[in-house]
Amino acid sequence: MTLTQLEYILAVADTGSFSHAARQCHVTQPTLSMQIQKLEEELGIVIFDRTKQPIKATSVGEEVLAQARLVVRGAQHLKEVVDDAKGSLKGELRIGIIPTLAPYLLPLFLKKMKQVYSHLHLTFEELQTEVMVEKIRSHSLDLGIAVTPVDDLNIASHVLFYEPFVAYFSKGHPLLARKTVDEKDLSAEDVLLLNEGHCFREQSLSLCRNKKHVLGKAFSFESGSLETLKKLVDQGESFTLLPYLAALDVQDRKRLRAFSEPVPTREVSLIHGPHFQRKALLHALIENITTNLPQGLSPVRARNQIKVDNPLGHIK
Repeated sequence: MTLTQLEYILAVADTGSFSHAARQCHVTQPTLSMQIQKLEEELGIVIFDRTKQPIKATSVGEEVLAQARLVVRGAQHLKEVVDDAKGSLKGELRIGIIPTLAPYLLPLFLKKMKQVYSHLHLTFEELQTEVMVEKIRSHSLDLGIAVTPVDDLNIASHVLFYEPFVAYFSKGHPLLARKTVDEKDLSAEDVLLLNEGHCFREQSLSLCRNKKHVLGKAFSFESGSLETLKKLVDQGESFTLLPYLAALDVQDRKRLRAFSEPVPTREVSLIHGPHFQRKALLHALIENITTNLPQGLSPVRARNQIKVDNPLGHIK
């Protein structure tokens, strides 16, 4: 059994194809197939059901793949830990990020970090928190950027910043007459929301405490994108809640309202599992994010802010 053979079976599992896996591993398909067959003969099992398209692992093959991923990742960690100790930040880093942060946070630091650490390959994936945590557990991701706390003893978190909530209203909305808004003024039946599964949706609902029925409301909509919700508000559809970063590019800022104190705020953190040991890289990423934050965001929660718990933080 060799590390190369384990890399080959992982490539097949990830691509669902022997030919695609061969291209990914920069070898010919016969070479890849022969090495996988040798591994199967050595173990006395069949790892893949070759009758299915895309290729699927057998039940015992799934167990082999899970262990192979640990072994391959462990070998990569050995090289990375040595590079870290030498102060050489290079290699690959796989990072998950929730959709309500990705389009607003990444442009703030990603280009600058790539310029400073040119030998470091960063791969980002937009994921909801539950999926992100599961991928960190299975070693498919190294890190995640999510709203915390996440109720998992095996997940460590490092606070990046506290992000206030703001309200965004359509033209002529009666609450625009106020300088700030209060939770008791916002109706859960009137707000435009993200789809289920987004922690920001649940936090928004927890802030809309006015349970009175909205007379004459003829439209409701749920989206996977904050940008869609903003455009609907621009078309005259009630209001939505936005995180601070998502509100920075709003053109008509007169229709934004801050919350009255204490200001509801979400805690954004960098998370990882117990297997992540690259401390120098972790600190470099935290520093690059926090030093490029706009005014109004800080790793320290202000006295006039109150943290809104993550209702989806309890993940089984």
